[in-house]
Formats: sequence, structure tokens, C-alpha cells
Amino acid sequence: MTRRVFVALSLGGVAVATWLVLTRSGPAPEALLALAPANHAAAFATTVVDTVLRAARLVVLGTAMGIQIPLSASIRAHLAADGAAAVAPVRFGSDAAKALVLRRHHIRGGHIGALMVGEAVCEATMLLFCAAVLVLSLDVPLLATTGPLAWSLGNLALVAFAVRLAPSRDARAPRILTRLRMSEQRWGRIKRIAADFREAAGRLRRMGRIHLALLALTTLGHIAARLLTLPALVGPGVALANPEPLFGWPFFLLYGGRLIPAPGGAGLIETGFAATVAGHVPDARLGSLAFWWRFYTFHLVAIAGWLTFVAASGRRKRGGVDGGSMGDGRATR
Repeated sequence: MTRRVFVALSLGGVAVATWLVLTRSGPAPEALLALAPANHAAAFATTVVDTVLRAARLVVLGTAMGIQIPLSASIRAHLAADGAAAVAPVRFGSDAAKALVLRRHHIRGGHIGALMVGEAVCEATMLLFCAAVLVLSLDVPLLATTGPLAWSLGNLALVAFAVRLAPSRDARAPRILTRLRMSEQRWGRIKRIAADFREAAGRLRRMGRIHLALLALTTLGHIAARLLTLPALVGPGVALANPEPLFGWPFFLLYGGRLIPAPGGAGLIETGFAATVAGHVPDARLGSLAFWWRFYTFHLVAIAGWLTFVAASGRRKRGGVDGGSMGDGRATR
């Protein structure tokens, strides 16, 4: 009940902040219709490109590991993760939602863990590169890069912790798990998952240059698509005249906002957008831009992802083919 109240209050904050920024420049109906259809089409295209390239990156990682992941399944997995992250504290549950969809394609638990680690390393590494490029080429303020840098360093630390935590084949169950009365069978299952994880991670470390190049391109492409959402909404004229804040502050909010523990950022991202972008776009369009930027970068994928997650969960309950635990480690690829 406490978690539900916290989620409800946080999403309520998102709704209030959305309404306030939307009506900042005038009545809501006028603000909603302030942008041209071409701007909406361009922004929607950036969202689609972002989702497809993230999914393509997972396909490349799977290929490097010797696993075939359909692009359609990867898209559903990422949408489900986005939907779960939008309504969970600290984005908790996003990886589980992604794993749920991947398990339906008979990918073993250890391999799913290696795929997620590979994604996190790719994203963190390329974010550092993008931050350097923006600072050196567009003179983006260093403060605007602190959010992505913190997110990258945090994820690299979590990856290192996860790799170190994976038990070896002859490891004994920790005392805390023994006190919790974990059975030998379950501990053996965990060790099989860890063995699968280490084997898959080893393949990723030995991947060829072509796979590395594809991973870099898909990751850079999806980050670029996210950063182009606001320029698409304002139009090329305004974006080219004042590129630093229109690329830099969304960069900060998109990744720094992920560090906010409350679901959806509790309205802080909407408020931060209005505070940082004000003065760099026409005042009459600030409310409309704040609303639609947040819609294309959060609300749209959250709604589509939640529907995907609910559909995947419903099929799992009805079908029974996924009834085995993800940790079994004996499913075929």
C-alpha cells in the first residue's frame, strides 16, 4: 500500500506539473494546438527511431553471443521496460519486464543478464563520448553534462558489482541465504544462471570489430534521436540559431531525470524543462514545447510500453509456456 501511495503521489506530481507548464503561456487548448503538424511528425519520428535503434542494439548483442533475437521481440521488450519503469520507484521492474518478453523467446536467464549488462556498458560508454562531443563542438555548459555523467558512472559501478557478485560453480551459499533457508536446489539453479552469464559475457568481450561498430552506431543513433526531439518540435530555424541549450539541457534532463527515485520524476523534469529552456524559445510556445517534448520522450513510450507489458503478463498467465522460472537456465536458445 505504501508503494502504491508513493507511485500515485509521484504521478500526481507529474500531472500537476504538466498542467502548469502547459498553461504557462496561455489556455491549454491553444497550447496543445500551437505546434505545426510537421513538427509533430518529426518529433514522433525521433521517438520511433530511438525505440528501433535500441531494439537493434539488443539484436546485435544477441548475434555476438550466438543468440537470434527477432527485432519485433526486442522492440516489445524495450517498450515493456519503458512502461514498467514509468510507474515504478527508481525504475524498479524495467529489467524484469524486459526479461519477461525475452523469456517468451526461450532465452536463458544468464544470457538475458549478459544482454542487459552489454546494453548498460554500451549506453554508459557512448554517453561519455556524446558529452565530450557536445561540450567541445557546441559549447554546451558543463553543468548540462552532469546528469548523463552521473548516470553513466552509476551504471558502470552497478555492472561491476553484478559481475563480481555472480557466484562460481563451486561457490557455497552465503550465510545470509542459508539463514533464509534457501534450498540447495535453488542455489544450484543460481549457480547455473551465473555460469551462463559468465559464458555469455565472455563472448561479448571477444566480439569482432563489426559488432562493436554496429553497437556504437545504434547507441549513438538512439541518443541522437532523443536529443533531436526538442529541435524537431521548435523547427530547424530556432534550433540552428540557439543549439546549445536546446541540446544540452534536454541531455541533462533525459538522463539526470532517471536518477530521481520517484516514478516519472514527480514533476521535477517538467519543471526543470520550463526553468532551463525558458529564454531560449519564444515565450508563447514554452508551455506547448514543454508538454509535447515530455509527451514524445516519456508519455508516449510509457503508454505503449505499459500496454505491451500488460499484454505480455496476460499471455504468460494464460499460456503456461513461460511458467518455468527465468532462473531455470535450461531453456533452449
